Amino acid sequence: MTIFPLPKTRPIVRALRPGSTVTIGSTSYAAEASDHSGTTLRRLDEPTVVEYFTWEDIALLRANGRWRYTPPPAHNNTPAATSIDLTLLAPSERSRIAFMGRILTAIHDLECQGRVTLTDAGLAKALGEIVPKLTKGIANQQFPGRHPRFGDHVVCPQPPSTRSIRRHYRKFVRSGLDLRVLARKRQFECCTRYFDPEVEELIQEGIREFGKQGGSDARTVATNTRGMIKKTNAAREANGLPALTIPSLRTIERRIAKLDPFEMTALREGIDAARKKFASSGLGIQEMTQFPGERIEIDEWEVDLRTYFSRIGLLRKLPRELRDQVPQGRRWLYAIIDCATRCILALLVVDRPSAEAAMRALRMASVDKTDYARAIGAQSLWSFCAGFSIVCADTGAAFVSTDFSCAVNSLHGTLLHPPVKIPEMRAHNERFFGNLSQNLMPHLSGRTFHNPVARGDYPTEERTALDDEDLTRVLSLYVIDYYHNRPHRSLNGQTPASRWRELEEQFAVSEPADIHTLRAALGVEFSRIPSKKGIELFSHHYSCEALRHLWAKGRKAALRVKADPADIGAISIEIDGKWETAEAVSAKPLYGVSLSEWTEKFRAIKQRHAHEAELSEPIRTRAVEEIFAIDKAARIRAGVLPGEPSHKQIQAIQANLFNGTSFRTGPAILETPADDFFGQRITLPEEHFELPQDTTPIPAPTGTEKEQFSPDETGGNDWGFDDE
Repeated sequence: MTIFPLPKTRPIVRALRPGSTVTIGSTSYAAEASDHSGTTLRRLDEPTVVEYFTWEDIALLRANGRWRYTPPPAHNNTPAATSIDLTLLAPSERSRIAFMGRILTAIHDLECQGRVTLTDAGLAKALGEIVPKLTKGIANQQFPGRHPRFGDHVVCPQPPSTRSIRRHYRKFVRSGLDLRVLARKRQFECCTRYFDPEVEELIQEGIREFGKQGGSDARTVATNTRGMIKKTNAAREANGLPALTIPSLRTIERRIAKLDPFEMTALREGIDAARKKFASSGLGIQEMTQFPGERIEIDEWEVDLRTYFSRIGLLRKLPRELRDQVPQGRRWLYAIIDCATRCILALLVVDRPSAEAAMRALRMASVDKTDYARAIGAQSLWSFCAGFSIVCADTGAAFVSTDFSCAVNSLHGTLLHPPVKIPEMRAHNERFFGNLSQNLMPHLSGRTFHNPVARGDYPTEERTALDDEDLTRVLSLYVIDYYHNRPHRSLNGQTPASRWRELEEQFAVSEPADIHTLRAALGVEFSRIPSKKGIELFSHHYSCEALRHLWAKGRKAALRVKADPADIGAISIEIDGKWETAEAVSAKPLYGVSLSEWTEKFRAIKQRHAHEAELSEPIRTRAVEEIFAIDKAARIRAGVLPGEPSHKQIQAIQANLFNGTSFRTGPAILETPADDFFGQRITLPEEHFELPQDTTPIPAPTGTEKEQFSPDETGGNDWGFDDE
């Protein structure tokens, strides 16, 4: 049995007639020559350039809709009117042309048979034979599937006169029976009536008033123009000259209507208003993001809601006269949205726009926020976080600052600023803010509305009922439980959460920045001088291996230090051009303790031990345990409320509150083994220590007792070369 291979399919070889035009994209070509492999085309804009396309290339271009072929005219003697496209004509005109073409074609057939002469009598006789047949066909078209019945209304066109037939017949035959020659010649541009030069000058002067910023409307300009012409006529009559022609109001209004609408709006209202008014609705920037974190947008928005500037939860329990004394106003919202999934990565309510608030939003977008979602009672997860590739922002003061730009770069992202006043270049966040304004704000008390007309008589100040904590919780619940689980039109009905999960399985999510990178990029910067105990900050000592080696080399210059206000368990120290992580030297780890929590607790400690410059370790341990004993949900909620101190305020707190007070921790640096074992400490296991039988355990100090130590007890083992 012989098996023959199937023939390979190949594109159809086509003939491009001379004089035809081919358009590929926006480039036009003239057909030169063709063979079995492809065709040669010459560019019309650059005649010296000749390009060769294979039939496979042309098949792909045709499939993608980028190939357009315009054949040459059927005959060289075709009149110029054949350039008319019949599909652009009105339906009645197309019906007239088609009916005339049928009659002329039938007459042409009769003439070829020698059965008709082009006289009036011959054409009338031919019409008597042709029209009934055409009428029957038209009737059958009006009632498809059945014959016309009694009572049916049949509409048949009136046949042309013999004079009209003779006028069109010859050119119809010469054109090769082309229906386009039967189209009526129309003058699309209306004839403009011009007046005397002096009148035209006055009309142009009046129209220029219409183009001024804040100018009058068309009717007022037309009335004023006629008034100027009337005054000119009065002066001419006084001099014995004939009066000028006064155009009507409608004539002047038509002149104004012929002006370019975009230019007039730009002159009267500004270029931005003109662009916004005449911009066409589209998809905005072309979607090119494929995976989460590839492109994110950050923006700020003044919330359309008036709230109490308070962080206390007992606001509703205050008397009315005290509640009215609490300041009110509008808060600002920072949001970061992922363009590929439309998921909200960060949502932060702040007092005012600033670069530090934008950097806090970047940190929020880089961590898992499920604990926060649980703390506010959300039912869905908020685990969306990813590494950034492109960060798009407008040119606001917060986003063009040096700190923000460097922070984005340190997070391995690229900061882009799309053109100003073109919101469609960063439309995802703009649309999200519009979603909040239209779908959420109408359900809340104290709405401010977007303009006074929309507000009307709504008493915004009297209806204010929410505080900062309420506003933050409402916005967060709306995003976590409603927005992320609602079908999104731009995602073809898919929810943002499901879209994230789909892309996560398909491409995986880029690894977000770790806490060490976040602290080095977004932390508060200090300049601290190291000591034998390490770097002292916030009354804690921080140390690491690199810092101990630096101290061993005798380098005691000030170092750059960065701290994360959300977690003071460790700091970042710049050593030899690299950020090193130094942990707090403490019996109780400080990871998870925020600066605000520690500041509040340290104030109470300092009031209790006001006369001591160095506090004991048990005092700090008890303070950290009390912080962790506070409800975790309350701590997480407090971390995203407005009123967080700025970087300058944190530096002032360090200089005023924590300066001069530290905890007794021992020489953290000198514990490092020295060369040749000189100065090395020997630590024995616990089982090697034997306590006497009469030794009783020392009771732990209580919070009400002041701890005092003798000089021998405090500094006996902590001697160093820098002691005084």
